[in-house]
Amino acid sequence: MCVNCLSRRRFAQITLGLAAAGLTGAAPARAKTRMPPSLPLVMLDPGHGGHDPGAIAPDGMFEKHITLATGLTLRQSLLATRRYRVRMTRMRDVFIPLETRVADAVAAKADLFLSLHCDHLPDSALRGASIFTLSNTASDKLAASIADDENNAGAARAPMTGVSPQVAGILASLETRATKLGSATLAQDLKNSFKGMIPLLPDPRRSANFAVLRDPSTPSTLLEMGCLTNPLDEARLRNPRQRAVLTKQITAAIDLYFEHFAGGRMAG
Repeated sequence: MCVNCLSRRRFAQITLGLAAAGLTGAAPARAKTRMPPSLPLVMLDPGHGGHDPGAIAPDGMFEKHITLATGLTLRQSLLATRRYRVRMTRMRDVFIPLETRVADAVAAKADLFLSLHCDHLPDSALRGASIFTLSNTASDKLAASIADDENNAGAARAPMTGVSPQVAGILASLETRATKLGSATLAQDLKNSFKGMIPLLPDPRRSANFAVLRDPSTPSTLLEMGCLTNPLDEARLRNPRQRAVLTKQITAAIDLYFEHFAGGRMAG
């Protein structure tokens, strides 16, 4: 692991530790009997659903079905480790507005938020996963285009009107250092875990203003698992065995994240 990655992780650990200890300006709490830490909560967000199919492959395969199938498999993979609690924004084919997905993560006090999607790119030769974090300015034109597509999903029947009132009240802290570091750390852990196992787009780590990543209190990452416009990627994403390989590598990345970034949060 690079020195810069270690220093970023250490900074965030100190920041989170100070907050937990009440050393960030809050009034000190009374001494309490030390309780075992609860398991971290991972919020999984299978993209699209219901009347919003998401990307559609040339043969008619819907993104919403792949994201849900992958999310359910990943849920089982994470629960099998006995290290996490897991919640999902949807567990069936139903439409959930983007702002509701963010509000659900806030209300649940999630420790990590991972949104699952599939790309639809103009060049069918492009294939591989890409990993996005939030930024006001997109890292490149492709990232901006993908964010526009995702933010406008279902707009014809359920227009985005901004984030929920709960989130709007705390958007001023959107750029908090610890949350940004957590999101970037998970993105890097995913990239490292995928190397040699899951195809990656060139420059797979990107950023843009994704509505679904706007929870200022939770490290959040959006994973484009592959390109439905590429026949090889589509076949991989439709294959349950290949999805199992994908979810295994995602689980490994989440393990690494909690072991090294949020070190004190793991129980047992």
